[in-house]
Amino acid sequence: MKVAILSEGKYGYRAYKNINRIFNCDFLKISYVGDLDNIIIDENLLNSLKHDIYIIYANQDVTYELIRNIKDGFVFVGIWRGDGFKKQVEKFDNVYSPRFLCEIDEEVLKDKLNKYPQLKEFLKYFGKPKVNLYVKDNKIVDIKIFRRSICGSTEAIYEFLNKEPNLKNIGLRVQHFCVAGKPNVFKNFCPKSEIAKILIDNIRVIQI
Repeated sequence: MKVAILSEGKYGYRAYKNINRIFNCDFLKISYVGDLDNIIIDENLLNSLKHDIYIIYANQDVTYELIRNIKDGFVFVGIWRGDGFKKQVEKFDNVYSPRFLCEIDEEVLKDKLNKYPQLKEFLKYFGKPKVNLYVKDNKIVDIKIFRRSICGSTEAIYEFLNKEPNLKNIGLRVQHFCVAGKPNVFKNFCPKSEIAKILIDNIRVIQI
């Protein structure tokens, strides 16, 4: 399976390094001219889009133009703002714009899995984390990660637990490893707090 990270350059390198350990992954720098409704994507880039899965890190006008040109493969929109844009791009059947890339799993993509079977293979390794925590005498003795976040941040957090085995520290450490956005004080919403909850909720503790 082939995966492509499409980026204007600021985001996506960690996702590329993480995914490339499992799948053949390309990091493609987006080249374009124009703005708003007059964006023209580099033709050589468009001709190279022959992948099974795409993850786009770009401004919304560029993202939309890329999506219009991706006829095959499934697209995850890595960064976006506003429910209006989310609804607009998800009118394309092969597009999903999650709040966080670390929350995608078989449940949220259940309506896409049969039409895009490459998602099943991708979700074996990346998406909402699946972790077993093995505990003996109230001490963490082993950690096994069955599914990683796309960006690799969650793996770094769980590796930290090997050194300081305290689940309460996850919430504190997310801010160091996670690349999600800043808190929105007007909506009383903190992305990293939400992600910390995702991590903790998907830990399976096994007493041995």
